[in-house]
Amino acid sequence: MAVASKLGRKLLACLTAWLLAKSRRADKKSKEPKAHLEVERKFNLSEDEAKGLPDKLSRRGFSASGRLTMTDTFLPTVKDEDMIRIRVESDDNKSQRLLTMKDWLTVAGQRERRENEGEIDLLTSCFLRLVGRLVNGKRLLAFSKTRQMFLAPERDVVVAVDQVSGLSIYSGCYLEVEVLVPLDGDVEAARVRIRGLVVELLGEEREFVRRSYLDMLREVVS
Repeated sequence: MAVASKLGRKLLACLTAWLLAKSRRADKKSKEPKAHLEVERKFNLSEDEAKGLPDKLSRRGFSASGRLTMTDTFLPTVKDEDMIRIRVESDDNKSQRLLTMKDWLTVAGQRERRENEGEIDLLTSCFLRLVGRLVNGKRLLAFSKTRQMFLAPERDVVVAVDQVSGLSIYSGCYLEVEVLVPLDGDVEAARVRIRGLVVELLGEEREFVRRSYLDMLREVVS
């Protein structure tokens, strides 16, 4: 990595961290922690499985929380395994832009994502995209998906059924199950809950997809 590019990536990471800290200060009333571990597992689905999941989730007490269209654009990072993402999320009534920073931690023998996220405005989004494009030296990677979201009765488990496009051979249907855990929380308990729920929903213990959407995207555009 050229020195200028590496310096630009570090500055972009610092700017992102500053914007997220600013977002937390402006949103002190929020009850959801802005920095947490994202214990999440992703699974391939057939179209028939995807169509049948809303009824199965409803019978298990999950409530549908709407259908969203999402476009994710990835900014360059110092380490390839880290992630800085701008997500434009929209439904029939509104749209919002979310800035997300993720890195990896090893917890109880497995790697989990540490996530820091906050809302940004259109001007900030455009500025970050411009800086990211200049630092990257080429077009930024992006893809889209349509997401149906479902919340557990306790509202501590989120299930998403995604229809993903823009990933070439990896486009299609996916199930994501996510439990947000405080940085000092019980990660293993969250993993057990996810495994149990997936067996209930899919009727079998299925291996989760270990690659991120960003890794898939890098492969298909290389």
